[in-house]
Amino acid sequence: MILVHPDTTGPLAYVRLVRDGTVAAVTREAARPTDVPDSPGLRALGAAPRVPAHTVLTGTAALWVHGWRDAPPSTWHAVGARGLYRPPGCLVELHSGATARSGARIGPVRIAPPPRACLDALRWEDPGHALASVLSGLVTGRIAPAELAHAFGEESPAGTGYSRLRSLLAAVTDASRR
Repeated sequence: MILVHPDTTGPLAYVRLVRDGTVAAVTREAARPTDVPDSPGLRALGAAPRVPAHTVLTGTAALWVHGWRDAPPSTWHAVGARGLYRPPGCLVELHSGATARSGARIGPVRIAPPPRACLDALRWEDPGHALASVLSGLVTGRIAPAELAHAFGEESPAGTGYSRLRSLLAAVTDASRR
């Protein structure tokens, strides 16, 4: 397997491999050999054990898989059908919403496209981290304000977090124009 896990090498050997620079951490649970380049597919492979089947990884975790962030976030969010069963030991926050229909498969995981991931980050995550990630995407040209506006147009005004999302989206769009 291309990823190294502490349970396959033993925890002490895994720590030594990371410390010696033989492997580079992808997530807390997996690392890649340093001669294997980082990529969205490799990050999705590292994310797969955390993401329940029939869900779409979203928010800053999805932006990390897309390569927008250097490190994975501490809290991960996934979207699925309403009433989705939360398995014991689930390591992501589960939600329902429009993102469940828009995920594209990268490796073994369905990942939200960047405009949806940005909106979900602004809606559910810590505003500091979410705003920084979305603003960085706007400033670097990875995403256009029109793409965010189009994704926001699919939101229901009666949906959870709509007013927070509207205000944070306006703030980040204004900040990117300065």
